[in-house]
Amino acid sequence: MQGDAVCERIEWLVKSRLERVATDASGWDTLYKDPRDGRMWELTYPRSEMHGGGPPSLTVVARDEASRRYEVPAVEV
Repeated sequence: MQGDAVCERIEWLVKSRLERVATDASGWDTLYKDPRDGRMWELTYPRSEMHGGGPPSLTVVARDEASRRYEVPAVEV
């Protein structure tokens, strides 16, 4: 499977712009922070029926939700 422009953009953002904050217990979902505006982003692979979870998804997540999902103190997110 080859990634499209969206997959490439997500990969670039994760490697170049966003800061990793935490990974969930499964090891599949990762929480990132944009240092420029403080927004929290969640990297997931929602197509579990596909090899490797399918294409990645990067979505904004509220701070309180990020704190709950990743068991990170709200101060750190």
